[in-house]
Amino acid sequence: MSAKNIFGNQTYMDFSFTFNTFPVYFALLPLFYVIPTIYIVNYTIFVFMEQYTRKKTCVVNPHIFIVVSSAHTVNILSFFFDYMSNRFPATGMMTSWCASSNHETLLIFILTSHFYLDYLAMGFPFFMSVLKIMFLVYPNTHKSIINKLLRIALPCISIYPVFNTFFLFPATGECRQLYPPYEFGSIFIHYFGEIAGFSNSPFLLANIAFWMGSTITINLMVIFLVAHARNKGSHNVQYKSRKSRRAELSVTLTTFAMIISFLMRGICLIVFLLVPSAASWLAIIRPLGSDAEVVVSPWVFYLTHPAFRRTKRQSTITVGFSISLGSGPRGK
Repeated sequence: MSAKNIFGNQTYMDFSFTFNTFPVYFALLPLFYVIPTIYIVNYTIFVFMEQYTRKKTCVVNPHIFIVVSSAHTVNILSFFFDYMSNRFPATGMMTSWCASSNHETLLIFILTSHFYLDYLAMGFPFFMSVLKIMFLVYPNTHKSIINKLLRIALPCISIYPVFNTFFLFPATGECRQLYPPYEFGSIFIHYFGEIAGFSNSPFLLANIAFWMGSTITINLMVIFLVAHARNKGSHNVQYKSRKSRRAELSVTLTTFAMIISFLMRGICLIVFLLVPSAASWLAIIRPLGSDAEVVVSPWVFYLTHPAFRRTKRQSTITVGFSISLGSGPRGK
């Protein structure tokens, strides 16, 4: 996918955008499912804040809500910058503009923001899984423990992407022509002048493997602990209301929905590294993996969590695992 910078190329400067092309339709398609998803994310935040400002017991555990809503917001922002760095340039709408003027700083800002948000989004499924295991292991004191964990983990999750994008700080951006099946005028944003010639691909592959493996491991631990507690006898197993169990299941399904994106992006990245000539074709397929996390996770959370059913929103629901691992009595 290596091509020359189009800046100053008169042929690209004279390029005329045409609406009736595949890249344009492909760029418009996500708007049909991302816009409703943005509404759903805003609605879930509204429901939570409505209950919170009334000083009632929140319909969603506030710790879970902070992580879930942060993950969904970051995913939407990541989608926006991914759209601006990949799908939108491929339409040809910015080809003449990019060839006529030098926008190195703006282009690298778009690309770096996309990478940063992409890495940031990877930490939230793991963090949600850690919260679930905290509910299990510390049934009586999980609130104070999770409060401390949030104060430490959220800043760390926000800072860690910098260690994966540092090589882009001195870099600049440029526009390049995409190879077939894209036609002339379809471009993408590329970077050059990075530190030590580092590439984003190894960092991305390592992060996908680490976060996906860690998230799956934590969830397997949760399953093992629940099964172990149940096998110890019914006197050690305490169930909450049916609605609370549905809430717990909703959080679990939301976490696994986020893992879908890891798997799809990982497969596309491995294929790209093994078969570089397939890069342009992967540029068509890869966004579907990112969109899966952006769209599937908020809809799974909204459709499966009983807190967001209109007829049942007055119910008090606390998201937390209801199985006690200890032999002593549970606190409230």
